[in-house]
Amino acid sequence: MNLAKIRQKVQNREAREQAVEAERVSLDAPPLEAPSLQVAAAPSPVAADDRPSVADTAVAVMPESRQNPLPRRARHIDPLDIILAGRAAAGCDDDLPLASEGQVVAEVSEYEEILCFRISDEIYGINIMELKEIIKPRETTEVPRAPVFIMGVISLRGVIIPVFNMRERLGLPLGDRTGRERIVIAKRNEGFTGLLVDEVIQVVRIGKEGREPAPAVLEGIDRDFVCGIGRTDTMMIILLNVASITDINLC
Repeated sequence: MNLAKIRQKVQNREAREQAVEAERVSLDAPPLEAPSLQVAAAPSPVAADDRPSVADTAVAVMPESRQNPLPRRARHIDPLDIILAGRAAAGCDDDLPLASEGQVVAEVSEYEEILCFRISDEIYGINIMELKEIIKPRETTEVPRAPVFIMGVISLRGVIIPVFNMRERLGLPLGDRTGRERIVIAKRNEGFTGLLVDEVIQVVRIGKEGREPAPAVLEGIDRDFVCGIGRTDTMMIILLNVASITDINLC
């Protein structure tokens, strides 16, 4: 064995011994401490009896409407209740009596409104439903070969209207003009007729009990022109038949 090999073995042995020594030192060294981390303190333990159960937690979280899931019933609202509630809020607690439909019809049919006017010395009347308007006398245009009671025609807003002298029409004597004469425009079929009267008095209401049939005998007037007699507390009214009065064929 030469000197080089001996030296090599010695170096190898020393290297192994150093390695063993280094390993022994690493095993004897204390372990490195891990960096400290701050951890939040755990909550104090709660007794088993004090812990909320899952069911209690669910009840606390669930809204009150879901705790008792009962079937919901639709609320019926009466419109009359709403109206009455609004009247009460407005201070209208006292209800006014309302007439039934039958009562309204009865009230309308129990009376009629009559326009009263004077011709000569008598009071005559026509249902206002058969009238259009009342105007002052105006100049008329004569119509050739017309009946004597037709004074002529006038133009009222472009409509030609014949005018009857009611004294002549009823066979009454003529009188002097007073300035209170009026022309009553009455409805006739699809047109109108003017009736010259001495004076317009008023409109009165006549009920069934205040109306009588036309008498069998009338002085100075054709019975065909009369449809009845109306009575009020202050006057007697001869009710004229407009259809007959305005018919020029009845003379």
